[in-house]
Amino acid sequence: MATETRDFIKERTVENYLDRIRLKSKGTVKNNGSHLTRFDSYLQETYKKNIQTVFDDILKLSNEQRERALYDVIQDYINSLSGKNVGSGYIRNNVYSIKGYLRYYGFKVTNEDLKDNLTLPRVIEEEREPLTREQLQLVVKNQTELRRALYLFMSSSGVRPNEALQIRKRDLELEKYERILVKLPAKITKTKKPRITFISKEAGKELLPYLNKINDDSYIFHTTKLTLENAVVNELQVFARLRTRLGLTEKYESNVHKISLGDSLRSWFVTKCNRVDYGFGHALAGHDQYMKRYDRLTLDDKLKLYLKSEKLLQVFEYEDEEQAKRTALLQQDNEKLRKDLDNLTLRVELLLASRETTKEEK
Repeated sequence: MATETRDFIKERTVENYLDRIRLKSKGTVKNNGSHLTRFDSYLQETYKKNIQTVFDDILKLSNEQRERALYDVIQDYINSLSGKNVGSGYIRNNVYSIKGYLRYYGFKVTNEDLKDNLTLPRVIEEEREPLTREQLQLVVKNQTELRRALYLFMSSSGVRPNEALQIRKRDLELEKYERILVKLPAKITKTKKPRITFISKEAGKELLPYLNKINDDSYIFHTTKLTLENAVVNELQVFARLRTRLGLTEKYESNVHKISLGDSLRSWFVTKCNRVDYGFGHALAGHDQYMKRYDRLTLDDKLKLYLKSEKLLQVFEYEDEEQAKRTALLQQDNEKLRKDLDNLTLRVELLLASRETTKEEK
């Protein structure tokens, strides 16, 4: 019976833990694996023991010694990462990956325990600089063929890189609406909820020649035999090389590049759309709290908002924002003058009518 019972108990290896959480997003599983691999390398370098041996040794200690030893090991690891100028956000994510594996291994550890027993570096709040139109034009101009279409597609739709690479031709509604409608299936979105967005007129022009060459089931931008994960990495690397070649290599103090394939293009989209109707950009980009608000709108209503946003969104065929502001102010002034004129006309008509009435009474 003992042997049969042991058959149900898996060895608490990192591999088995990652298999345990495999229903989470691929990115989450990958990051957990990467964090635990780095922690294991640190333990082997520091104690000449792998992660399982260290955890087994700690579990053999008394309760008081166990807690002290566990947090001493983790704190030393945190200090080691911090000493190598590793970003504070990465360190925090790393620690929480370790916590998940600790619980799987048999340690009773909560988030509150981590807060009470560890000193984590503070996350630096940095004011992010928006991508300028000139920078985006430079990036697009210096890319060719399908990848040029990809950048216009992403900057005008708000999709993430891994979402863009999973979009098939059948996910596009090409002729029914004034702009190409993009239907993102739930299985490819970060939130696992379906959503729609649009692409700009200039993005559509760039994309259509490639769409004519593929069938409905074909991926539009994932054209290699690479796995999705490797295809995303490849696109990030291609963008990084282009960024270096163009001299767009500035970084924040946290060592994060100011211009990136995912964040910069999505931020461009969200910012421009939000200037037309705040929250609209967030909704089309897949931010859950805003999606609920715009779910009440019809597709036609969303398209009307998008067409207004497009004037600011497009990379080359755009409306100058300052000119747009001046035009809007002029329209407001003209509307005010029209109303004033209507009111004046009404008063004159009432005055004339009053005089006519007075004459008749006399």
